[in-house]
Amino acid sequence: MKLIYNGGNRKLSRVVKRANEILLSSFYFIEIEKYLQQNYDEDKSSIFLKELRSLDKTVDIKGFWNPVGSKSLKAKNDYILINTAHLSKSHRTLLAQLIGEYLQILDQKEQLSRIIPLNDGVDLPANFGSIAKNFM
Repeated sequence: MKLIYNGGNRKLSRVVKRANEILLSSFYFIEIEKYLQQNYDEDKSSIFLKELRSLDKTVDIKGFWNPVGSKSLKAKNDYILINTAHLSKSHRTLLAQLIGEYLQILDQKEQLSRIIPLNDGVDLPANFGSIAKNFM
């Protein structure tokens, strides 16, 4: 798992760097495993986690400036667009959103959704992002 940002925004560079560190961290996966075991049965949890670890996709982060745009992050097919005009959010909030969007891109072929639906009333991508907040 890897996020790549080549732009000049320092805040965004720091958040992307930290997101990469977290996504490669065994501690992060331990926390995800705890979350899954609390909310789903053990078999589904272990299969989901194994599948998540096996997905290895590089995603580009592209910044753009639109002060009147309402949404700050948008996941596209193979990249994430971030409106740098709305980066007034905390690093932790931006990190959580970035990891949530990254999970959505990883699940484009629905490998993860077949195991545990990502939008079954429990917003898993947002929750996985919230777990990452603890590591910021």
